[in-house]
Amino acid sequence: MHPIFRCLALAAATTLAACGGGALSTNEGHLRLVNASGSLGTLDLFADNDAVATGVAPFTASGYEDLKADTYSLDVRQSGTPGTLVTVSTTLPKKDHQTVVAYTSGGTTAATVLSDEEGDPRSGKAKLRVFHTAAADAGNVDIYLVAGACSDLATSAAAPVASNVSGLQTAYTELASSATAYHVCVTTAGDKSDLRLELPSLVLGEKRIVTLILARGAGGFLLNAMVVDQQGAAAQALNTLARARVATSASLPVTVDVNGTTIASGLTAPNVGPYVTVPAGAVTVEVNGSPVTPAATTPDSARTAPPGADITVLLTGSTPTLNILPDDNTASVSTTKPAKIRLVNGLNGTSGTATLTLDNVVVGSGAAPGQASAPTQVAASAGLARLEARIGTLQFYFNQTATLESGRVYSLFLLGDGTVSSPSTGILVPDR
Repeated sequence: MHPIFRCLALAAATTLAACGGGALSTNEGHLRLVNASGSLGTLDLFADNDAVATGVAPFTASGYEDLKADTYSLDVRQSGTPGTLVTVSTTLPKKDHQTVVAYTSGGTTAATVLSDEEGDPRSGKAKLRVFHTAAADAGNVDIYLVAGACSDLATSAAAPVASNVSGLQTAYTELASSATAYHVCVTTAGDKSDLRLELPSLVLGEKRIVTLILARGAGGFLLNAMVVDQQGAAAQALNTLARARVATSASLPVTVDVNGTTIASGLTAPNVGPYVTVPAGAVTVEVNGSPVTPAATTPDSARTAPPGADITVLLTGSTPTLNILPDDNTASVSTTKPAKIRLVNGLNGTSGTATLTLDNVVVGSGAAPGQASAPTQVAASAGLARLEARIGTLQFYFNQTATLESGRVYSLFLLGDGTVSSPSTGILVPDR
């Protein structure tokens, strides 16, 4: 069976199997599209305004399309829309295979053309490279291949097969092939304990040539991935985890479980707990052992934690009332406004909308009870930022010496009694 057809058959398997390179017998070139974004919807690829691939769903790939050997202007579009998201160019030689990878980076749509003509590994070897499309969002990463679960990585002597990765590795790493599946552990660069993604089963069979494409998770901190074989299958490797935390104004201590995982135990108000990894998927919450249904103000989109999402479980009142907030912990890419901040209104007993100002400029508005303002990019400040949060004439937070660090994402939580003005009601939390 030809390698490309063998790869396509293996794409349906639960284990990511081996597949090498090869070329079809043709005098034309061959081009395909990989949609490595979870936020752009289905995508189309056009070459000089002629459709090459259409309806490519997130984290999937089209088949190869045969094109006359030539130089092309390539447009990536959202399916069914005439506008172009990004344009790149390529020269496609005869018998050449190329993959166009479309992705988002720092809030911008981008595309990169990869050659699928890497030479075969030596006998008993496989080749691996990493394309980290989300470095602007999630920072640089290290990649480990280990026999056991990634939960044991921090205490192991394992060394990364790729270090401090940002963007596309220009060269493949040749590794010893193995019929045994590896766990792929993706961590923050230099920190084995900070796991961003685990792939539990990657088989690097002899002659396999594979690109591991890392993509932004829904929350901007965890990662998703695709495993793309040269001239072969492109398999999803989405994160099975999300992160959740508790912010509480509840009148009693709370123990909170999200999707079967305890994320806070006996937490007293006002307080904000740390993020804890939980299974991704539809969000179920138990408070002190009893299921709690989210308030009607929780949007449908927040009732599910997609792969790699970050969420805040906000508890208010005496019952308590539950709101689920989606968190965007993507770092700012602005050089003049390298920090981000939002306002979360978790006050009890108020119906007013909260507003946040930084140096007397509004940077957060429309935060109704149980809700949050949109994140705003702001300038960094070393102990000189003037932050104030109000509902009408009532002041709930005031700090003239706040520090906002470059690269950080912050939430100012208003927690506690919302009927009496108090300049110390807020808690400024670095989300990343």
